[in-house]
Amino acid sequence: MWSCLFPVSGGFVNRDPLTRRTFVNLVGRAGGAGAAYGTLTAMGLLPVPPPYAGPPKLAQQGGGNGVKVAVIGAGISGMVAALELSAAHYEVRVFEAQDRVGGRNRTYRGGDVINETGSTQRVTWDRDPDLYFNAGPSRLPHHHKAILGYCRDLGVPLQVMVNENRHAFLHDAAAFGGRPEHARRVVNDTRGAVAELAARAIGAGLDQRLSEEDLAIVRDFVRAYGELDASYRYRGSSKAGYAEPPGGPTPGRPLEPLDLVDIAKGGMLPLAMLFGDIYEMQAPILEPTGGMDAIARAFYRRTRRFITLNAQVTQLRRLGSGARVTWRDRTTQRVRTWDADHVIVTVPLTVVGAIDTDFSPKVKAAVDVGAGGYQHAVKVAFEAKRRWWEEDYGIYGGISWTSRDITQMWYPSAGIHGRKGILLGAYFWLGGRGPVYSAMTPEQRVAVALADGEALFPGYRDLVHRPATVAWKNVPFQGGAWSAWDEDTRRDAYSVLLPPDGPYWFAGEHMSHLNSWQEGAIRATHHVLERIQERVSAQRTGSDPD
Repeated sequence: MWSCLFPVSGGFVNRDPLTRRTFVNLVGRAGGAGAAYGTLTAMGLLPVPPPYAGPPKLAQQGGGNGVKVAVIGAGISGMVAALELSAAHYEVRVFEAQDRVGGRNRTYRGGDVINETGSTQRVTWDRDPDLYFNAGPSRLPHHHKAILGYCRDLGVPLQVMVNENRHAFLHDAAAFGGRPEHARRVVNDTRGAVAELAARAIGAGLDQRLSEEDLAIVRDFVRAYGELDASYRYRGSSKAGYAEPPGGPTPGRPLEPLDLVDIAKGGMLPLAMLFGDIYEMQAPILEPTGGMDAIARAFYRRTRRFITLNAQVTQLRRLGSGARVTWRDRTTQRVRTWDADHVIVTVPLTVVGAIDTDFSPKVKAAVDVGAGGYQHAVKVAFEAKRRWWEEDYGIYGGISWTSRDITQMWYPSAGIHGRKGILLGAYFWLGGRGPVYSAMTPEQRVAVALADGEALFPGYRDLVHRPATVAWKNVPFQGGAWSAWDEDTRRDAYSVLLPPDGPYWFAGEHMSHLNSWQEGAIRATHHVLERIQERVSAQRTGSDPD
């Protein structure tokens, strides 16, 4: 039997034999739910989920052969539905209230107009392929196989995005006297200081549980991990950077280590330091060349004959086993209808409530609950008169973090050493900031972004101009940036929306466990398409449980 070590004052004591349940709990405390899930899977206590096998093979399962499917919304989810259903011989129509496709997949360039409720902005940037602003999704993790597979199939060129840059800044007003520090220094000095603490713990208690040989192995590991000296003290590391960098015959002089207590004062620093370790943020991260909307445009080229733009759905009514979709042409104001066997609702739940529906009472209640949980993220972008982050600071891509309200500053991976660049100067969402800045005018948001930017770069307001800002709460037919279920709403509302409500099905990122990601929208849509195909096949064989 394994034995369990429990920390007590002065060391560790041996308690009861280590049960599988206790072991998994300890793993969960140390590494989070993902680590616990992986441990359960490795121990054979949970089924191993099958690897992603690509889009559903609807045609191979009998296809639609004229079965009519209405899709509400031409975001990524809606266009995936159109692409796969049409290939399987379903009769599909997509109704999109806006004059464009893509939903929150939105890239702005010079000449574009940003419409929010109560305000209109014209983007005045120079026209250049590298001058763009991804207002919505901005990253493609390397393990999001569904979206990457469609990029490959649709011919969307991708490039590596610098998501984490150790030369970018970490700034917390409570630490380091309020000055920004390069991420490499904070990360490596933290590692060294924590390794020193671990080395002391080994001497205090772990030696009672380990053989001399094992103790020596652990000590050597901790010493190498933290770059400790022979007495297991951390006295600095070249990994943290140099006060005088090496060059030619000059060996260089490493920086003095930051004090762990000073680091610990920065409450935002743990998130910033570990951001690149989050599963979805781990390198390599990709992005479409020229802007995220390259994906939306590629889908549209393949599905445009099934999509009606400026078609605002106003009513859904059951009609036999199917439903009637009533929609208004926002250009001519003419009202029309289309009858379908199935209706897939892919628009955000914040929008669904504006449609007159005959959903069941429990589904309507679940929609209302889900609509109340959307993040109100806000972004502010600037055109830079020159690429000063590269020229003056040697920062090539990545993100700087600050405890100021702007939270993050993103440096573009595109157009390196070009003449100009688009800098994301603010990303308001943490700590309830989204609703606060959504309620501001664009001019007010820009003023805060400029003031906060000065904390990172003195003279910042003279280095950027021509701002553009988007508050997703205020964008028509969106009403929020992404869904954010908590444990209670996932149990009580999300679970209600998973099964069909008669002819109605729900898809989109909000119907996944990958909220805010295009991958989640696609996986949720694939799930719905599989269930529709199962129902169609069952109806043909007379075994339909409905």
